[in-house]
Amino acid sequence: MKPAIKENPFNQSAIWLYIVAFVFYATNHMLIIALPFLSQSLGAGRSEIGIIMGAYMFVSMFLRPVAGAVVDRFGTRNIFMIALVLNVIVLISYTAENLWAFAIMRALQGAILAFFSMTIHLLVMDLLSDKVRGQGLSLLSLASMLPYTFVPALVLFLKNQVSMTELLLLFAGLGFCNIFLGGRLFRSLSNNTGKQEKKEMEPVSIEAKAKAGRALIFPSLVMLLASIIFCIAPTYMPLYLESQGLSTAPLYFLTETGVLIFIRFFGRKYIPSSDSFPKGLLVALVICFTLSPALLALSLSTPVLLIAAVCNGMALSLLYPTLMTYISFVVPEKVRGYSIGWFIAAADFGTSSGAFLMGWLADAFTYRGMFVAAVGIGVFTLVLTFWHKGQKAVSS
Repeated sequence: MKPAIKENPFNQSAIWLYIVAFVFYATNHMLIIALPFLSQSLGAGRSEIGIIMGAYMFVSMFLRPVAGAVVDRFGTRNIFMIALVLNVIVLISYTAENLWAFAIMRALQGAILAFFSMTIHLLVMDLLSDKVRGQGLSLLSLASMLPYTFVPALVLFLKNQVSMTELLLLFAGLGFCNIFLGGRLFRSLSNNTGKQEKKEMEPVSIEAKAKAGRALIFPSLVMLLASIIFCIAPTYMPLYLESQGLSTAPLYFLTETGVLIFIRFFGRKYIPSSDSFPKGLLVALVICFTLSPALLALSLSTPVLLIAAVCNGMALSLLYPTLMTYISFVVPEKVRGYSIGWFIAAADFGTSSGAFLMGWLADAFTYRGMFVAAVGIGVFTLVLTFWHKGQKAVSS
């Protein structure tokens, strides 16, 4: 690929990658909304639904480092297409409408997600220059989260208009469309990244993995702690506001989502794209996600609620792409996928364990006590960020 093209985060190949990511995550999020209804109609109880839905993220979380190592070993392009094809097979299999099949398919989709998310992160790094890598990762994150803004309402509308079988066939159709979109991208990648693929197939040494592990400790810990705090809003905010007789949850989420989309797009140029430790930006973002629960612990008035939503939206929009960009520069290139896998797994673990931890704190104390605990986690993260001196890129 010509150097001038790689300087543009909106070059043709990058745009196709953003579109593929958008369709993939839209389809998967549609299933997250629709499958509990279908499972319930087949006689599943709450615990069975929980097992079916939880298998997806549980398997994905544990397979991410494995997926990263496999992609490092065999290259991104082929695994990218294999993931898209397997995704369609799994989507078609849901039409069997059997609870055991649902559980197995969700676990398989979790495995597919681990490999797909790994390939798209590495592909966007290959398609763009180092200078605009941060912008590309921010745009990729934006494409991945956009479905979460409209898919729930769309699925809830469609489930009253068509049968569940027809809805599942629609999901499979979207999967087929993504194979077409991914195939077009695959052909362009075949012309541009052949040499890179050969390089990626070199075996990885234990020493390279050890160096990557040391470089990963701080960013992964920050992302894990931040994810614990980030899970509070979607999991407990509606319940807390309702318990106080307030109906302002939609306003909170609308504001947070608006800020997230705006900053991920327009703020992407401010993400440092080098191996320099972005301490100033990280401190600001940690302050934002610490301030949000602090404000909610003090007051639930509409102005305070909106300020908390803005703070959380700002942190959500930039923290992940900033840390991901930093990691991509400081770890050895031969283990970049393996390293990113551990980083994303840390974020997943923070989200899943955070929901349990914060729920336990809310039961043991109060919702306000839960927010105070979140502030404590944020302050601890801030101290860690001030203390950390950063790390330059390590050689392979």
